[in-house]
Amino acid sequence: MKKIAFLLFLLSFISVAAQQRWPEAYIVQSDSAKYVDIPDDNWQRLNTYEEHITLKQVASTKYDTMFAKAKSSRREFFKCYSWVRYKIKNTDTKNVLFTFSANKGRQDFYVKAEGNKWIHYVAGDMVPWSERSGIKDISEVPFELAPGQEVFVYIDMGQITAFNDIQPSIGNYFKVIEEHYLKAELYQRDDVISFGFFGFIIFAMIFNLFFYYVNREKVYFVFSLLLLFSALLLGKEVLSSLWFNEYRQLYTFFMVFTVTGFIIMLLNTTRFFFRVNVHFKGWDMFLRYYSIFVGFAGVFVYMGLINKWFIFLIVVATLVGLAGFAFIVALIVMLISLLKKKDKEARLFVTAALPFLVSPILNAIIPSQWVYTMCGVWTILALSWGMFARYKRLHEENARAALEREEERNRLVAAQKEELEILVEVRTAALQQSLEDLKQTQNQLIQSEKMASLGELTAGIAHEIQNPLNFVNNFSDVSIELLDEMGEELDKGDTEEAKAIAGDIKQNLEKIAHHGRRADGIVKGMLQHSRASSGNKEAADINKLTDEYLRLAYHGLRAKDKSFNADLVTNFTDNLPQPRIVPQDVGRVLLNMFTNAFYAMQEKGKQSQSVNYKPVVTVSTKQVGNTIEITVKDNGTGIPDEIKDKIMQPFFTTKPTGQGTGLGLSLSYDIIVKAHGGNININSVEGEGTEFIITLPV
Repeated sequence: MKKIAFLLFLLSFISVAAQQRWPEAYIVQSDSAKYVDIPDDNWQRLNTYEEHITLKQVASTKYDTMFAKAKSSRREFFKCYSWVRYKIKNTDTKNVLFTFSANKGRQDFYVKAEGNKWIHYVAGDMVPWSERSGIKDISEVPFELAPGQEVFVYIDMGQITAFNDIQPSIGNYFKVIEEHYLKAELYQRDDVISFGFFGFIIFAMIFNLFFYYVNREKVYFVFSLLLLFSALLLGKEVLSSLWFNEYRQLYTFFMVFTVTGFIIMLLNTTRFFFRVNVHFKGWDMFLRYYSIFVGFAGVFVYMGLINKWFIFLIVVATLVGLAGFAFIVALIVMLISLLKKKDKEARLFVTAALPFLVSPILNAIIPSQWVYTMCGVWTILALSWGMFARYKRLHEENARAALEREEERNRLVAAQKEELEILVEVRTAALQQSLEDLKQTQNQLIQSEKMASLGELTAGIAHEIQNPLNFVNNFSDVSIELLDEMGEELDKGDTEEAKAIAGDIKQNLEKIAHHGRRADGIVKGMLQHSRASSGNKEAADINKLTDEYLRLAYHGLRAKDKSFNADLVTNFTDNLPQPRIVPQDVGRVLLNMFTNAFYAMQEKGKQSQSVNYKPVVTVSTKQVGNTIEITVKDNGTGIPDEIKDKIMQPFFTTKPTGQGTGLGLSLSYDIIVKAHGGNININSVEGEGTEFIITLPV
């Protein structure tokens, strides 16, 4: 038992010895200032450099001996992790309420008041809102000390750089609350002014976007983006609370992105506002590459901030600063050059930017946080006015240019109209001449078709006229012999025999006269067919007309091809009414139908080479209501389906070149349908034959 008591005594001695390494406790006062920095003699720090240790480790004996007296002025130029510790004691006779103040993005406070229990608090602007301890919006953690109470405090500072001030401080709770809440207005003047400026900038941005929408000039678009980034920078505190309360790391990205975008848009606004690509091409190239460099620099800065690359950040910032210095020098040179040329936009830019450029001097004379903002708003206002003036001038120039283009277009239209009228007159004359030539050619073709049909008739007519001529010749010869016999009988005095011979001669003469009239009729018919139609309609015997042209067509073909034979079958209805027609024209249609039928059968005979094939043409007439139907049917080659719709078109023919004009059926259609109000129907099966049905009104 004595041994155990001795060991406990040694442990308590070691603990007391360890606690003796802590600095002297800072005596907190209830009537202290709002914020009090812990003096250097009352706090210690521990740098673990690359190692981030826990509370359990830092409270161990190993690290307890590594804590050293702190110097508030000391800066760490290399990345390292740090801890701070101190003690606070209340020597007053009443409770003291104070706050642990976080002066870094995140600080973890570990406080031991009684026993060995450590109470953990976390505060800082970079801590998500839901994880913050104490008074969240001002990063203060209240703590109350009883009279005579002493507490031990560890602060995990996390990773620090030369930019971080790690000196601990505590706040007077009542004074902190009084300043931030009791005396604060619900809507502070600064908030109202910020909202006003923010709205003004957003309005200017929309204004310039409208200009860009109207005239598509890039300067308005980049200036709108510049205003947008300006508004984001102005409202960064409010946006930080609204958008990034729980995502504090994104706020860093947001700020880097916004600043980078602001610089890039500022460079490009300068480019397009002064038309640098026109006046200073070399500098325009510099601004382009500088914009790209700023974009990459923004990425590097974000990486440096996230990873605490202090040296890297210094290098990037130096390069950006040097380039920025070059930009300012070049901008001044350019402005001087433009001012010498009395450039209005340069004067406006100087008027707009000069207050902003001298704002540091103004701020030194009139210390106020709104000096920079006011100067910036003046710059935006003046540049927006310049943009409006530029838009107005461009609008007037565009309107004047549009008017000039319209006048030029009207002049061109008038000139083209005059040229077109001349061209139309020339073309009209040419078309008129072509029309006359076409009519002449058409008449020639019609005449050719008529002569072709006449040629088809010639042989038939010759055959028809040969028969009466034979009769005339024979009866003339017989009559001459009878006259000789009658003379001999008269010499003999046989008057009776002479009278008998005279009677025979008379009969012969009557027959000669009959066949002469028959030949005359044939000749008249030929003449009637050959001369132009008078167009006068007259009643005609359809059966007689059809039979006459059927025979003429057949004998005409036979005259040219003695080997061709066909059966002609006629089924004529007797006592048909006589329609009023132009006989020559209808005869020409019938001749065309018969000729086509004979040609089709002749071709089939050549193709089939069959001895059993017998060409047959069947012609029939009948009355159907108030019409007369003439049907011409053959057993020839027939008409293919693909050309049935074309056979009535002018100049379409299936006959070899030189054997058909292609006008036969076309003229037949015009004669029957247009001239006589009739119709032509076609029934045909390829390889079996064709049937044409001609309908004529009675």
